[in-house]
Amino acid sequence: MGGLGRTIPGSYAQYTVARVENVVAAGPSPPPPPLPLPWAELAALPESYCTAWTCLFRNLALRRGQRLLIRGASSAFGRAALNLAVDAGAMVTATTRSEGKFAELCALGAVDAVLEGQGLPERLLGAGGEKFDAVLELVGNSTVVESLTLVRRDGRLCLAGWLGGLDPIKDFNPLLTIVRSVAEGKYDAKLFKVFKFDEI
Repeated sequence: MGGLGRTIPGSYAQYTVARVENVVAAGPSPPPPPLPLPWAELAALPESYCTAWTCLFRNLALRRGQRLLIRGASSAFGRAALNLAVDAGAMVTATTRSEGKFAELCALGAVDAVLEGQGLPERLLGAGGEKFDAVLELVGNSTVVESLTLVRRDGRLCLAGWLGGLDPIKDFNPLLTIVRSVAEGKYDAKLFKVFKFDEI
């Protein structure tokens, strides 16, 4: 989109070409058939819901019964993701910057709503709490490194929004953040031959 709607104000509607069969005429022509939803709601579906679907079911490979964290869940994109994830049988924890939105997020199906901000990992995981199977990161660059600490080993994280701004990611070194493990002495790496420096 070349930054339109993000770093450049406005959208790209003036560059869109639609087939004439897909355009509803205004004026005295016969009214279109009844719609399943109001126009405003139908127009909102492709941008939020299609993107959310791709993030959840392709990028995160979300499955029934998995624990999902959506950071920035009270945004339009976050609500779409919450709707889709709950419908798919995921257990969703939703974050927002406003406690006033907790009830609304829970009404959409979140099992828990948590305030974004300082100390989020400690508040979410507590002492030895269970990490998430997947994290949908919509706050963005300012919190993505922290979100890496919230996903379980072999879990997934998808960075898909920048509600917190587009500043560069600070101290990004995933190897220091990813859950580590060591071999448990199960493998005996027998050497075939050891060469000395003076051998030709």
